[in-house]
Amino acid sequence: MKLRTWTYIASLVATAATVAVWIATGAEGFTRWPNERLKNSDAAPSAGESDLLADAGFSDDTKSTRPSDIQSRFALGLVPGGADPRHLLSVATTAGAALAASGLAAVMGSRRKSLVHRKGASS
Repeated sequence: MKLRTWTYIASLVATAATVAVWIATGAEGFTRWPNERLKNSDAAPSAGESDLLADAGFSDDTKSTRPSDIQSRFALGLVPGGADPRHLLSVATTAGAALAASGLAAVMGSRRKSLVHRKGASS
């Protein structure tokens, strides 16, 4: 097989794998990484904090059974989640890089064909 064909196959596999990871991590809109501050926000207050909050009138006697809305976990997003380099990883950036590689392979292949065609015609 030609290098151009291998480039197309690799681009297709990379894009398919990225979409599979996106679905497996929750199909989020934006890429996100675990965050220590978010993880700590879900923790129950310590005994001293609970007493202080109860004295101020902020007590919750009912126990909530539903899980917290805040989750500190990795999720691959469709688009980058920020300008931080680790947040740039996304379906769009990976598919864009694969498309650029395929496009470059197509352009380079067509240039070689035209050069060979021109040399053959001029001989």
